[in-house]
Amino acid sequence: MVIEEIFRQNQVGRLGLAVDNAPYVVPMNFAYFNGNIYLHSHMDGTKMSYIKQNPRVCFEVDDGEIVTGENPCDFSWNYKSAIAFGEARILESDEERINALKIISDKYSFGKSKQITPEVMGKNKHLMLVEIKIDKMTGKQSPAPAKD
Repeated sequence: MVIEEIFRQNQVGRLGLAVDNAPYVVPMNFAYFNGNIYLHSHMDGTKMSYIKQNPRVCFEVDDGEIVTGENPCDFSWNYKSAIAFGEARILESDEERINALKIISDKYSFGKSKQITPEVMGKNKHLMLVEIKIDKMTGKQSPAPAKD
């Protein structure tokens, strides 16, 4: 599925949150695995406060390049983008937290996840791990894919 490829291939996404009609978007490293998105964050801050108040979130990723031309009207953007909608859950159990951090670690430093142990997690109580259970995904690309 093209949308899942977009989530797997990108390094940074944007987490969209809202509380009391106040939107908030923040860029984050993430991992997409088995239909869920995994994030890590410090326990303090706006995003964790918002997730606790309203777990309904969206997460957007995109990739592209500018296409230039002779004049500004010829400029364009070749891109792929995807948005996932779902519910964020702060992971509580040691097992869930370790598994999520290993998933994220393997994305950014493959093979180093074996260093993540209960002892390491015990020393990092400030580290919050979040799982987004995806309800719906949508995507778009330009130029549009060729139709067979």
